[in-house]
Amino acid sequence: STFLDGWEPTFAGFFIAGGFAFFATEYFRRYYGSLIMSAMMAQKSGISEVSAMTTVSSLEIPLIVASAATSAFFCCFLLAPFDAVRIRTVSQPDYADNIFGVLSRMVEEEGLLSLFSTVPVWFVKEIPFNVMKFLVFDTSTDYLYEAFPAAREDILLSLLVSLVGGTLGGIAATIVSNPADVVLSELKKSKTDMSPFEAADLIKERGGIAAFATGMPLRMIFYSLLVSLQFFLYDTIRIGLGVGNDDMKLYLDVLNVALNEKVKQ
Repeated sequence: STFLDGWEPTFAGFFIAGGFAFFATEYFRRYYGSLIMSAMMAQKSGISEVSAMTTVSSLEIPLIVASAATSAFFCCFLLAPFDAVRIRTVSQPDYADNIFGVLSRMVEEEGLLSLFSTVPVWFVKEIPFNVMKFLVFDTSTDYLYEAFPAAREDILLSLLVSLVGGTLGGIAATIVSNPADVVLSELKKSKTDMSPFEAADLIKERGGIAAFATGMPLRMIFYSLLVSLQFFLYDTIRIGLGVGNDDMKLYLDVLNVALNEKVKQ
């Protein structure tokens, strides 16, 4: 196997799920923030909207964690089929001629639901991965923008900040998600009836606790590149379309208000 084996399903899966995660995390951050504000103002009759907003802004890190975890939950259903195809492509190079052949044969021999059999393991992998990715990205980019205010107005510097934040986020996300990644690889490298717990026990028997760190250096390189590329691409597209950060925030705020009104009705 080489570093680029299985890149097609990996790129497609993480590009689609990454775009969804970016949008959903920002949306849920505003949604949970508005829920907290509404609850505070309903319980404390004397509290002003400004005071409620100040309290919500102080909860930035818990809001990032909650919103990233929520978006990751849905992302797992998007990523599991792509990763099942990737792992089978890498572990059995002669399984089919291309990724479409791999997908078709897996569905024919193992059923459509087999593509989603690792979703529970994806919860253990993707939720910590997504939380750390956004938490480290947001905190590191905020720090860089405070340290270098000119980056807010300079397109190239802004993209560089996204690359640095994405790289750091990818490294941190890899560390917390690697054990689940090892279990996923064990489950999908060939047809098997093993449960995730049985796969984890087998891995532990073969190499002990250290076996769950297998492949971490390579994954750190891969995911730091992937995550930094995700944020870089989304920022590049946003800038190319002339959509500023404030425009995106306004759109998400309006969408949040509209959905909240619909729920109330």
